[in-house]
Amino acid sequence: MPPPQRTTIVSSDCIEVTGTGDPATPYRLEPVIEQDGCNALACTGNGLRVPRTELAGIDQGANIGPARSVDIDVVDNGGEDCPDTWTIGARLTPVYGRASGQDRTLPLNGEWTPTNCVATLPEPGVYMVTAMAVGQICATARYSTNVWITFGLQRDGSGFLFGSGLVQHQYGFPPAGNGYQACHAGQGSVTAHVVVGDQANVRVVGRANGRVAPESTVQSIRLRAPRISWHKISD
Repeated sequence: MPPPQRTTIVSSDCIEVTGTGDPATPYRLEPVIEQDGCNALACTGNGLRVPRTELAGIDQGANIGPARSVDIDVVDNGGEDCPDTWTIGARLTPVYGRASGQDRTLPLNGEWTPTNCVATLPEPGVYMVTAMAVGQICATARYSTNVWITFGLQRDGSGFLFGSGLVQHQYGFPPAGNGYQACHAGQGSVTAHVVVGDQANVRVVGRANGRVAPESTVQSIRLRAPRISWHKISD
């Protein structure tokens, strides 16, 4: 009877075989681990080991303020080191802000008059912008004098978003006799969604229109306490 054939065991790319299979030199199989600084696999006395990657979040409440929007931060803390480490955190504080300006006198039947109340929308996204102001008209007027103030928002010095009436000063007294002196004031607000591609400036503007009857005098037409509040609502 012929002797049994011996089984030949050969190495592969990932397993190295040593020994001859004889009792004195038995086969020994060892994993082949690439010797590279970025290879996390290691053969230990307890078996193969790959170090765990630990993720650390951003401290709760550490990023509240007007400087950031709703963003997810992923930071590679390991650099070129292996195994690598990462920090992942969410910033849930939309950018926001406000602006105010000084009173502004408006010419009657003139163009839109800018105030110095300007807000900068700092980054791309969609913003909710609300502007508020008080209109005041003081006049000694006779019959058929009718003056009103409108205010609104202007974008980047040219594009007019929209306007809203603030106050109207109208007189219906008979044409004969003494005139009527009074100051009328009213407050209003306008709100708009503003889409920003890079950065945008919005400004409160106002204008006055109407008719002043003969022997009537308008003492002042003023847009007072202009202010803007804004916050980002979407990327």
